[in-house]
Amino acid sequence: MLKGGTPLLGGIDRSPPRPKRQTNMNNNNNSNNATTTRRRPRDNHNQNVGGGIEVNYHDVNDDVEATPSEFCGEEGDTMSTAYSRPPGAKDRRGWTRRMLGVLNNQAQKGAYKVLPPVADEETYEDTFNDQSWKWTFGTNEDDGVWMNKTDRAGTIMAAMVWVLILYSIVTMALLAQQGHLPVYVACMYATVATLALASHAKTTFTDPGAVASSAVPLITKNVKFHAMCSICQSYKPKHSHHCRICNRCITRMDHHCPWMNNCIGGSNLKHFTLFLSYTWLGSGMAMAIFMVNYFFCDNENCEFNVLEIQLVRAMSFICLVSWMFTSSMLMSVIYGILTGVGTIDRLKKKTMNTWHLSDEEPIPWADVFGSGPFCTWILPTDPFFPDYDRLMGYATTQRLLREQSMEVRKRREAISRNHRSEI
Repeated sequence: MLKGGTPLLGGIDRSPPRPKRQTNMNNNNNSNNATTTRRRPRDNHNQNVGGGIEVNYHDVNDDVEATPSEFCGEEGDTMSTAYSRPPGAKDRRGWTRRMLGVLNNQAQKGAYKVLPPVADEETYEDTFNDQSWKWTFGTNEDDGVWMNKTDRAGTIMAAMVWVLILYSIVTMALLAQQGHLPVYVACMYATVATLALASHAKTTFTDPGAVASSAVPLITKNVKFHAMCSICQSYKPKHSHHCRICNRCITRMDHHCPWMNNCIGGSNLKHFTLFLSYTWLGSGMAMAIFMVNYFFCDNENCEFNVLEIQLVRAMSFICLVSWMFTSSMLMSVIYGILTGVGTIDRLKKKTMNTWHLSDEEPIPWADVFGSGPFCTWILPTDPFFPDYDRLMGYATTQRLLREQSMEVRKRREAISRNHRSEI
């Protein structure tokens, strides 16, 4: 049986091709929509992965069975979207399923192209899909879609953001239809507003970096003690905080934003920054358009009727307030990236007067926007992090056991190659 209950007939996957997602590997049932490929350096080899299991990669018994299907992209991978069948066997899928399978494979190939090449043999790509397949909404580990349902005020405020941005798009389209604005100007504004809405949706429905219950600390030098969350009863990485609204510990938590109805953490900081940037840009564009129309336009196309005057007045006020608010938030986010101190930590240090004890380092931009090309930085797509465990500050027992099995499999392959060469 495949994950999700799909049967195998005669050893051949007869099910329709399922998307192989590059996923956030918090745990086996981690509930988020962030798709992240991890480039794991093989350095933290000795870990206590929980439950009394001590994983030592240098002393692994070669008799342990290594299953190739545990690793996405390897031969025998049952999670792959490729339709595997014996040579000469007839493809029993319908034309719709075959077409969707081809399109999905092409999309995967395009997604892998944005990843930089592996630098050395001590680094590997972990693309195992361990997200929950349940069609449930929530912030628990077994929920398939991350969404905060407990904060009604946050839900209303997040919906208000969509209403206001859609209102501005409709207003610009109406002005262009009446000939008060060039069509290309309205299209440019609609594009920026659409990117802002997409970034808002990604921020809201992306796991901000919830710490898995199976999280274990990384081996670091000069660290003798590790923190535990008294509410989650699990390991609490550095710079993480427990959110009482989401009821989860969030790695690199900056704050809980009611306008996003979600926490802002290490996994969705890129989307939040893009939302602030596009909202700031769109508000500035709208105010500039209205100022030019008011001060420099002197023909009949500049004369608005009563309805248009009221729409423009309301939109001008909304854009002014949003521009001022996003300017303040952008400065706060950029300051946190440049100093390595988030909003919550910054407020704590000011209250306790412990700024002189700060030892945080600036956050690399690649840890926010990913290691892909620049074109992926400005789009609300999930970032690719070179070392996800280092970024989140913890590893998971499932990931460590997969690495153990991979080491055993590679050792067996090396022994088999040596044996064939001797023969």
